[in-house]
Amino acid sequence: MLLYRQPAPLAMRFDADVDHLAPSRDALRGWLAQAGIEPEQIQYVLTAVGEAVANAIEHGYRGQSAGTVSLRATAVVDSLHVTVIDSGTWKTPRTAPGGNRGRGIILMRGLVEDITIRSTEAGTTVHLYARIA
Repeated sequence: MLLYRQPAPLAMRFDADVDHLAPSRDALRGWLAQAGIEPEQIQYVLTAVGEAVANAIEHGYRGQSAGTVSLRATAVVDSLHVTVIDSGTWKTPRTAPGGNRGRGIILMRGLVEDITIRSTEAGTTVHLYARIA
């Protein structure tokens, strides 16, 4: 039996467009606060999830017509699980020497307990996990 913390899991689906970054972040921020997560950890999670969503928007649908991004968050006992899904074709990132891009995944890994990325022809799924008090 899974015991969810309040509130119920968050589930969102929105167009893969930068205009949806701030509203999705605001919705997640409110949900994290309702789940009783500490403000400092909320910022870490928002930054990591924001990177995953931005990557889905920027890289997931490159060269294709616009698609959608799904975001789901659950808080169970002492752990948080956030999933970001797109159905586009993802390109493996590379950090350019001396460049200021290509560090989003490194940043995500530094902000949450664990992250897994699975990319197939059907899209990319990013799972972010964090311990919560």
